[in-house]
Amino acid sequence: MELLQLYLVFFKLGIVNFGGGYALFPLLEREFVTKRKWVTNQELADYYAVGQCTPGAFAVNISTFLGIRRKGIVGGIVATLGFVSPAFIIIFIIASLLTNFSSNTYVLNALAGIRVCVFFLIVYAIKKLSKSAIKDVPAGILAGLIAISAISFSIIPLYAYVIVAAIFGLIISFIREKKNKKELKEEKPKEEIKKAKAKKDHKPFLQALGMATLGFIVGITLGLIGAISFIFVKNKKYREGVLSSLILWLIFVFGIILRIALNTTIVFEVFFQFFKVGALAFGGGLATIPFLNELSLSTNWFSLTDLANMLAVSESTPGAMGVNMSTYVGYTVFDTYLGNLGLSFLGSMMSTLGLVAPSVIVIFFVSLFLEKFKDNKYVNWIFYGLRAASIGLIFAAIYSVLKVSLFHQYVDQNGKVIDALSYAFNQAFSNVSSFGDFFISIWNFLNLLFNWKACGLGVVFALAIFGFKKHPILYIAFAAFLGISLNMYELIVV
Repeated sequence: MELLQLYLVFFKLGIVNFGGGYALFPLLEREFVTKRKWVTNQELADYYAVGQCTPGAFAVNISTFLGIRRKGIVGGIVATLGFVSPAFIIIFIIASLLTNFSSNTYVLNALAGIRVCVFFLIVYAIKKLSKSAIKDVPAGILAGLIAISAISFSIIPLYAYVIVAAIFGLIISFIREKKNKKELKEEKPKEEIKKAKAKKDHKPFLQALGMATLGFIVGITLGLIGAISFIFVKNKKYREGVLSSLILWLIFVFGIILRIALNTTIVFEVFFQFFKVGALAFGGGLATIPFLNELSLSTNWFSLTDLANMLAVSESTPGAMGVNMSTYVGYTVFDTYLGNLGLSFLGSMMSTLGLVAPSVIVIFFVSLFLEKFKDNKYVNWIFYGLRAASIGLIFAAIYSVLKVSLFHQYVDQNGKVIDALSYAFNQAFSNVSSFGDFFISIWNFLNLLFNWKACGLGVVFALAIFGFKKHPILYIAFAAFLGISLNMYELIVV
């Protein structure tokens, strides 16, 4: 009965949560600290701090933490499912409607206006996120270099940037600590320094990290043994650990059954791709954008225009942005490949489970050694680099949104999308023979590249979003109205 109550509480929070993890804080404080007294303010603040340092959607991480705090690993899973269920249902309905009405003129014009608005909403969100992620010059340089590299060299996988950023964070923080120690050495007595060193013991962190890795492997390969031992062993902590492994094993078996039944590998691919996104996206829902951008280019499951439309839907519906987008993509992929409403529901479910699974796994093991994790200097060093990398990757990803929001949309006679930047450059500068022609070519280039109607609308939304700071859904509704009124949709055949 208590698990049902836990599910319903988080289901309610999932319905009213607009704006992601940060907007969730006052709701959680009122529900769990003031009303139910399940946690203290300090505990909630700790969960928030660690929730920002773990991969996946920020709001989902916090929900998982609170569920584990209340009823162990089962509570964590129930709380997570409760929180994502409203968004899952809403996005599934919207995705089915958009699929059925995707060629409707009013829908196309509305989405064209919304894409412009969403671009500036994301820019504004990045501005706020950068304040906590970019704390000094080295972090800013790292973010800038990663953004430039990700835009220029799409062949480099995003996980490479994550690894480089983690190493960068360790190196910079190590140099900084060494410098600080040298300065302190002149002021502090040697005995005090020795005492400070003696207090720091990082072995528990390394041991727990090893246990987490081992637990994941065991969960996939030895789940059946875990199920048997779960029945006979009564130790509570042991049972929780085995249960988490068993759940992973059951998901794995479920995937095999689906693979055989549907005779397609798409089930595995969708789950795996979103598991990878959930495991590597540090920085909340926005951090999933670069990985979804890469997924679009590598799989052709959805276009960059579809991605921008997903962002628009995600911004205007409750729940975590990353979860909303995974549900949308799962529906789109299965609808395209299998063309069945029931299987499309399955696609949404697999992509959503794939995205949140890494969070649940990581949060469970982190909850076992919360204090050490929260204050561990090596973890903080790594996340110093990862947060900066997230900003850089998000900047690179919104370039894709820019292209489908403010640029002209070109296709060839066969309907294949043509890159507006390359097309405009080749057309404008192909016959430059004099200095005067060069300036004319620049003007032609800008005209061929930019959709001036969209740019004008963009200026309006930029001023409104940065100036008035109203709820995103108000801007999105107004953008849809303007998109229809101004007949914003265009597709130029060349």
